[in-house]
Amino acid sequence: MGVEVQSFFSACPMCGSSDSREHVSFPQLRFVTCSACGLLYKSHEVPGLAASLSKGYDGGYFEKGRAQYLKRWNHRVAKCRRQLLMCLEFAPHAKSVLDVGSSAGYVLAAGQSLGLHATGIDYASWAAKLGHERGFPTAAASLTHLPFRDGSFDIVTAKHTLEHVPTPKLGLSEIARVLKPGGVAFVVVPDAKHWQLHLRKKSGGYFKPQRLGWQHHVYYDVNTLRTGLEGAGLKVVSDDKAMLRRRLAKGPGAPWEYARVAGLKVWTTFSKVTRLRREIQLMAVKP
Repeated sequence: MGVEVQSFFSACPMCGSSDSREHVSFPQLRFVTCSACGLLYKSHEVPGLAASLSKGYDGGYFEKGRAQYLKRWNHRVAKCRRQLLMCLEFAPHAKSVLDVGSSAGYVLAAGQSLGLHATGIDYASWAAKLGHERGFPTAAASLTHLPFRDGSFDIVTAKHTLEHVPTPKLGLSEIARVLKPGGVAFVVVPDAKHWQLHLRKKSGGYFKPQRLGWQHHVYYDVNTLRTGLEGAGLKVVSDDKAMLRRRLAKGPGAPWEYARVAGLKVWTTFSKVTRLRREIQLMAVKP
């Protein structure tokens, strides 16, 4: 590869298989696909790459990123509210929500609007500070070491967080640990099947060391994310059905709601086949 690199994952961090095929390679890092389970993960990285590229991430990045994180606040909170309403279909008596990777506090604001006690954590101290500034209970902490007791929350959300975690099985286990029995995990990640991850391996930003390559360690598709959630002891449920039940409860608008859900289903199928879907989301219940 031109320079000395060290093994990042000596084997698949999901299934443990050491059999893989190269997906993309740069002088600073390499991503491979597990031949056994299909997980796309970082296998090698130049020592100190993350440390060198993350300089300023806590300081200047906070000020530069503030406007971006607060942009379209109402729209983002409304989207999070819809997602929490889906979670409440499976946990109707929920009273608390933990958002992992809480940033500006979109999920926290949405949770509070639904009467939930909302708590947030973020690995980046500047992001936790941003949440604090907006009056939300947030703390700087890691998903792999959540500072909460077992069974502390009814709902745990992790949106675009798992791909940043170098030990995904531990992160998913922590989500399951802090969930109460009957609680719901809502997870959103970039879709490993998206066309840019395959047709723009070198030119796109998903793998470039200076872009997302140093931050992202794992890319999931629906099957590998499902495997991870189930491996943590959670049962994956259908969010399409939850959305339909909630919308049909509106009564007179039922036919229109059927049409909306049918349209969403068509788009989901189309985007999956054409690889246009940028992200995937799964909900899972703790038995």
